[in-house]
Amino acid sequence: MCLLVGLIILVYVFYRVYQHLFPSPDINPRDKYVLISGCDTGFGNGLAIELDKQGFNVLAGVYNPNNKDSLAKILSSRATVFKLDISRQEDIDAAYEMISNKTKVLHALVNNAGIATAGYIDW
Repeated sequence: MCLLVGLIILVYVFYRVYQHLFPSPDINPRDKYVLISGCDTGFGNGLAIELDKQGFNVLAGVYNPNNKDSLAKILSSRATVFKLDISRQEDIDAAYEMISNKTKVLHALVNNAGIATAGYIDW
């Protein structure tokens, strides 16, 4: 029993020393742009809202134009919500032009959009 307690304490001490020697970096969100595709609902929507609250400049791509207005109401003026259908080259080109006019560097890209195709079920 004492050996187990000693091992747990030793692991904890090593963990604290590691945290002290290698601290996690604080990211300043000012002037950092994050592009997120698939922001209609779910993970992409929640991530866009959270990153906007943290102060990042969010570029949120939505598939359904009806979701564009509802998400734009939630986000701050730093965020840009635009239609993005990743299966249409015209939408991708328009998004590229819009992003190129805003910034030259993206801090992060979250490719959350997906294309689901139905196939045969082999039973």
